[in-house]
Amino acid sequence: MRSLKSHISFIIPLFVLLFSLQFSFMLNRAVKSYETGLVDDYSIVVVSKDDINASDLKIKIPYISSIIEIKKDKYISRLKNDISRADLTYLKATLPKFYSIKLIKLPTDKELKIISDDIKRYKGIKKVETFKQTFNKFHQFLNFAKNASNLFAVFIFFISLLLILKQMEIWTLEHQNRMYVMGLFGAPYWMKSASLYKSVVIDALISAILVGLLFYFMPDFIDIDKIKSDLTLDLNNFRFFSDTFRLILSSLIISVISVTITILRQKD
Repeated sequence: MRSLKSHISFIIPLFVLLFSLQFSFMLNRAVKSYETGLVDDYSIVVVSKDDINASDLKIKIPYISSIIEIKKDKYISRLKNDISRADLTYLKATLPKFYSIKLIKLPTDKELKIISDDIKRYKGIKKVETFKQTFNKFHQFLNFAKNASNLFAVFIFFISLLLILKQMEIWTLEHQNRMYVMGLFGAPYWMKSASLYKSVVIDALISAILVGLLFYFMPDFIDIDKIKSDLTLDLNNFRFFSDTFRLILSSLIISVISVTITILRQKD
């Protein structure tokens, strides 16, 4: 019973640590996916009195992915029943040119201002519409949530790590006499510590697999598809094999380093 309690005392903080890291990683992945989709949908509209040389503007502003002229004909044709042919021809001749500019990535507020200012300096540009307020609000909220999640994950990491190290100290003290006797008989370091390493490796595997299973079955209990439909944010991005492997690797590294540090401290 005492041994089971000791193992649970180690598994729980490690489970919480891995859970917070995986949740933060998945949220970052969802935000990145959302930003990729937003880049595809987002464009800057430019009004120019002259033709824009796309190649020249791309050289001046490396952020630009593509420049497409917005054809005026289909919009002007809607007025053909309301105004005369002569006025229609005059309107077509005097209207400025409109361009849609796509970017290679989603810019920050600072980058967007620089891009806008650079475009305005290009010859013939009369107006630049970035639609900043339209696309930026939800994205700002997502960035805030992502940063808060990362900060919380760091906080949980250190708290859990302290609990893990404390449990390692308890285990080391429980095995201290046995390790001392083995040391008197000339047992190498790995042999004296084998029992501890075996325990932490088993518990590390249990913690990582539990976290992996929790995230794998989470969509069965939470309507993630509705979140994706309402917010266009895909939180159902857990990749069972690759993510679980990373959890196992992280769990083993954290556990082995923790027990090694504790044993060396006790030795000193």
